[in-house]
Amino acid sequence: MDLKKTIEAILFVAGRPVNIRELEKTTGAPKDTVTQALSEIKDGRKDSGVILLEQNGAYLLSTNPDCSPQVKDFLNLELREKLTDATLETLAIITYKQPVSRAEIEAIRGVNSQYSLRILMMRGLVERIPSPKDARMHLYRTTHEFLQNLGIRDIKELPDFSELTAKVKPPEGFLDLTQPPQSKNEGAV
Repeated sequence: MDLKKTIEAILFVAGRPVNIRELEKTTGAPKDTVTQALSEIKDGRKDSGVILLEQNGAYLLSTNPDCSPQVKDFLNLELREKLTDATLETLAIITYKQPVSRAEIEAIRGVNSQYSLRILMMRGLVERIPSPKDARMHLYRTTHEFLQNLGIRDIKELPDFSELTAKVKPPEGFLDLTQPPQSKNEGAV
């Protein structure tokens, strides 16, 4: 295992600060080896568009401040675009299943939803909150701004999910979200 590559990959997918203890546990490497790898990653990325930052003993990948004007311009263009079908689908899942984990969203959609979640958070429609069951995990829920955009005060004002799904049946071969998931072994003898 290439420890530096592994740590970079973990930091990339985490999208949040990761502490050394988490990196030790995940990689199986001792603290001094993890610390050395982080130092090498930081040195190797100092002239890159993506740098390694330390915040209160935790590490995360971030855009280089030298690129801030161009990154802001890009994000502003991105925010002016309409929401894609994938992003709207992600928003609908969060709206009716909230609070919901990224893993649950991706299990329903069947694809990675990181980009859609980022867009929804940047637009202030969705927020990430700590999971009460596991401090390392996050859940997603809609925001007050989301409600304002819909012209409602409470999520309960939205149509009931079961009423909506009763009116719209999924096409043949599509996942029916109105039914609980069935075990692959269900019905096996």
